[in-house]
Amino acid sequence: MSKRIAITIADHPEGELRVADHFGRCSRFMVYDVDDNQKVVKEESYPNPLLGEHRGVCELPYYVKELGANVVIAGGMGRRAIANFNTFNIEVITSPGAKIVDAIYNYLQGELNGYEPCAGHQGDCH
Repeated sequence: MSKRIAITIADHPEGELRVADHFGRCSRFMVYDVDDNQKVVKEESYPNPLLGEHRGVCELPYYVKELGANVVIAGGMGRRAIANFNTFNIEVITSPGAKIVDAIYNYLQGELNGYEPCAGHQGDCH
């Protein structure tokens, strides 16, 4: 089964793309289409339309669903956001501070799975 993976992006001062520490504060999403052989066949960048707004916890899962993703990789995420993604059958993976090339590679190799809710964002939508 092919996958469409959305990774939250934080622009690093040295120009290196890293997984954003918190999905709601990412500047954009890199979306990767992966074929049945676990090879990336397409890469696209999409802006975070809710950057700087508190309602991202509730609305970004809808946006990621509209992008067609079935996996989201973020640095951290609250329980409510995780539940919202799970409602759409979108797998949530966390990888705080990782370079995006490492995050996608490790995920495709089966070395990156599961999530840790961020301690500061356990509650409901804002």
